Amino acid sequence: MGNFERLNFSHPLFDDLDHQRMTEVCAAVRGYSDARHYGFFRTLFAQAEIERVLLLGVYFGRDIIFMLDAARRACRQISITGVDKFSDDACADWPSDRLGCSWEQAGFGTAPSLAAAQHTIATFGGGAEVRLIRQHDEAFLEGCTDRFDLIYLDTAHDAATVRRQLRQAAPLLAPGGVLAGDDYSDQGTWGVRSALSEVAPGHAVFAGWIWVAAREHLAAAARVIA
Repeated sequence: MGNFERLNFSHPLFDDLDHQRMTEVCAAVRGYSDARHYGFFRTLFAQAEIERVLLLGVYFGRDIIFMLDAARRACRQISITGVDKFSDDACADWPSDRLGCSWEQAGFGTAPSLAAAQHTIATFGGGAEVRLIRQHDEAFLEGCTDRFDLIYLDTAHDAATVRRQLRQAAPLLAPGGVLAGDDYSDQGTWGVRSALSEVAPGHAVFAGWIWVAAREHLAAAARVIA
């Protein structure tokens, strides 16, 4: 049985201790993840056999801290590879009138940096189990030969990027592995929902916002696995 078949989101895990920890992390670490993400990771790691994680899109490290918390609560030992371009140039899902802007100019505040993410993750207890790589996700996926039990996509959310990432990431899944990501919407410049419907039919959605798909879904739709 693969990890996807094990998942049951009807009773997500999120207790008072989780809320306290999530609030503490969110107050100290910039990011957009919230109780939905914390509850997703808690539920996922409690049910699925996950040891090796790939996260595309580190930002300032909030999701990595959430994952480490969830794994520790589930008494699981995990390793996380986090990939981010850690640069001040525009993202593919920014509005067209901001594509030539810096993060500050576009109104998104200070751009993420490798040093800032490393410091934040270490402050919240992350150590050798976390490896951060400064690289564009497309180049990383193209050259990666590792296999992962969970690949979490959280970079640009335009449909073209998500479709490309799904096809590139599928061959890097270990047997029984799952793909997941957030911002399940087609609002504005985003196209996550439509990309998933096209490339990974059969995916599940947690709290209306976080999606998860099995390797088999992508194999059937995108024909990326021999």
